[in-house]
Amino acid sequence: MGMAMVAHHTHPPSYLAAAAAFFLAFTLAAGDPLGQVCGTSGNFTANSTYQANIQRISAALPRNASSSRALFATATLGVVPDAVYALALCRGDANASACASCVATAFSDAQQLCAYNKDATVFYDPCLLRYSNQNFLANPTSDGRGDPILILLNTQNVTSPFRVFDAAVAVLVNATARYAAADASRRFGTAVEAFQTFDSQNPRIYGLAQCTPDMTAADCRTCLAGMTQMGPQYFSGKQGGRILGLRCNYRYEQYPFFSGGPLLQLPEPPVGAPAPVNATPTPAMTTRGRGEF
Repeated sequence: MGMAMVAHHTHPPSYLAAAAAFFLAFTLAAGDPLGQVCGTSGNFTANSTYQANIQRISAALPRNASSSRALFATATLGVVPDAVYALALCRGDANASACASCVATAFSDAQQLCAYNKDATVFYDPCLLRYSNQNFLANPTSDGRGDPILILLNTQNVTSPFRVFDAAVAVLVNATARYAAADASRRFGTAVEAFQTFDSQNPRIYGLAQCTPDMTAADCRTCLAGMTQMGPQYFSGKQGGRILGLRCNYRYEQYPFFSGGPLLQLPEPPVGAPAPVNATPTPAMTTRGRGEF
């Protein structure tokens, strides 16, 4: 199965600027980064105070994230101009050891992939990490467009009619986003939707949505809505897709990709009555992000 990848980085919080990166990734080991976004706020030098602060945070954040019920942690260390702000989030279905390992790997990879860059974000299936000299932790709200973003799509087309499938995905992501936003402790949701009548070979569609747990329910819905508004231009008729952001993410696939049973089960959409696929998503609309551990 092919997976196309598009990296984005937004500078002003109100718009999305595409980075000059588009490539295909056909196989990804569980520990490989899905992608990275290197910032533009300057560089640090070897053996500097800034580098020492990154190393001190990297010693604590994997443990703090993995020991959290929500698998989430932030940290601030040092004083300007050497202050480092960091955030780590593991997928809600990860176990503690996988979370700790992923965040530790992320610190190591980020310093290679964005060498000597003061601002680095790295995405994996089980986790994400950002550290920066910019205080992005100050306001835990986002419309899904103001932070580093990674877009991945399954390059395989669905065998069912695109309109029917896209409408079913819209129902799935909307419900999954609502579930995630309502989860006050983790802001995480998974779901499965029946699809047997339209595709007997792939009789279900699976979804996942997540926000950082320090967001309010309303901010989580807004973040996911901002991302799902980007989805149709990339994912229409595709078997799977996901958008990974710093504050929220979603994914859908025609195969199970998350651990454990779905937290939400949805009935099959009615035959002959697909929902409009071009309607503006509601703030609760989302899909889910994907990844095996």
